[in-house]
Amino acid sequence: MLEIKFAKLLDTDNIMKFIHNHWKNNHILSIDKDLFLYEYQDKDMINFVIATDYKNNIYGILGFIKSSNNNSDIWAAMWKAIKHDNHPMLGVELLEYLRNSSKYNKLTCSGINTNVIPIYNYLGFYTDSLNQFVIINNKIKTFNILKIKDAIYSRKLNFIENTKYSLTEIEENQLNFNFKNDNNSVPCKGKKYFVKRYYNHPIFKYTVFGIFKEEAISSVIVTREVVVGNSKVLRIMDYLGNENDIVYISKYLYRIVIDNDYEYIDFMCYGFNNDNLERACFTKINLESNDLIVPNYFSPFLQENIKINFMADTKEIDKLRICKADGDQDRPN
Repeated sequence: MLEIKFAKLLDTDNIMKFIHNHWKNNHILSIDKDLFLYEYQDKDMINFVIATDYKNNIYGILGFIKSSNNNSDIWAAMWKAIKHDNHPMLGVELLEYLRNSSKYNKLTCSGINTNVIPIYNYLGFYTDSLNQFVIINNKIKTFNILKIKDAIYSRKLNFIENTKYSLTEIEENQLNFNFKNDNNSVPCKGKKYFVKRYYNHPIFKYTVFGIFKEEAISSVIVTREVVVGNSKVLRIMDYLGNENDIVYISKYLYRIVIDNDYEYIDFMCYGFNNDNLERACFTKINLESNDLIVPNYFSPFLQENIKINFMADTKEIDKLRICKADGDQDRPN
């Protein structure tokens, strides 16, 4: 019989070895220990549920990422089980162990495989997919990352003016955003998580902007530049605060796109008001069509529209607000 338990720091090497042997050879989390510990270390614990035999051999793993400190919402990540005769449903056992833990609150997972959606649905999880929105740089005539067939996507952009709003890049010591005002969202993100995720990432460089309404920060928006060859794009990775604010600052985002020769700025998300984003001059992408291709995979680069599925263990569907970088979806490969 196997023991299912939360992993400790001393289990790190065994988990990394399991990822190498059973997930993918030379996966970055199997060879870069610093990145692994950045993602999953929590004091003397490792944020994984593992199934081990009496020799401490691992037969299954389920990673998770906390979005705040106490009674945190969590994202599941890296779910894999191998065959064991006494545990034919070992993967489900791992999931239920984490799901029933009193240590955590809401459980979500972004980037789930289409093949496991029926399992999540059977277990009572809500499943759906992220929407993707884009503003295209109208000054560029030849695109190398974007693929476009229909001129309607290069329409004239009519941004809404409101002089009360401004957009300013902010450093960690300027992050005067009240995270408690955003705690009705699922998942609920705390300041400690936010700082670690975007200011202290060991590899990626994120830019954090404050959306100011007059003199106070009303919302924060996180972006990351992605380069392919001699071309580049800007991606919105996270957004906290009043989603109406984006209507009044999208003109500033577009100015950044123009000034830096980005092909476009895009936003993958769920739970945000489509009308607000359209008023902000974003176009919703039909991910089933090839008329407009806005890639999601860059490492390696794949010039295709990609649907990102997610699951959520909550009945409060109206509170879900999921962004591109949630969980492990913006991770170096």
